[in-house]
Amino acid sequence: MRDSLSVEIVKTRQENPEVTTLYFARPFDFTAGQYISVFIPDSPVRTGKAYSLSSRPFDELASITVKNIGGEFSSYLCSRRVGDVIHISRAYGDFNPRTNRPLVGIVAGCGLGPIWSVMSDEGVTQDKTLYFSHKTPDYTVFDEELVRSDITVRHFSTQQHVEGVEGWSSGRFNVDTIAREVAGNAHFLVCGSVSFVRDVWQKLTANGVGVERISTETFFES
Repeated sequence: MRDSLSVEIVKTRQENPEVTTLYFARPFDFTAGQYISVFIPDSPVRTGKAYSLSSRPFDELASITVKNIGGEFSSYLCSRRVGDVIHISRAYGDFNPRTNRPLVGIVAGCGLGPIWSVMSDEGVTQDKTLYFSHKTPDYTVFDEELVRSDITVRHFSTQQHVEGVEGWSSGRFNVDTIAREVAGNAHFLVCGSVSFVRDVWQKLTANGVGVERISTETFFES
């Protein structure tokens, strides 16, 4: 924590029963899609834990969006309140492909953070399609922001049947189908757990998508 920055939580938002977004005054410039490390005082994990920034570089407030899985870091962060101080690193990472190709996001739950940051950044005007998996419609994160954006969103509800709801399908998305139906020169943004990212990456490459057209960000549970 020697080189960490101290930032005050100025706003919190409960995205769903499991996920909280924490907002703080942006203390530095960053590139869309980057992440920070969060440090907990006296934690045995001295290196901290990485969390993607779910805000855009031009937003006044920076944010991270955290799913509470009961681990040391997620429990700590999801219990923070306005006025609390957290310790963070500067931003790093190169998830952002900085391309003019059409963008296709494949994500589940709060893995949306870095993909939202990249797709909704200033100057990103190409076609953007998001395949977004949730337990149920009630577990959607950044719902209002997505509705107001120019991103084409295809929602998938894995634990609740949805019928006749525009933009929603029941069940899991099929990566083979996605690879076939999007533009042949699209760049893919994939974010989620190790197994999620591995499975999507394997299916995309099996469908002929070159590795240079796949950007991945992996979350480790804690």
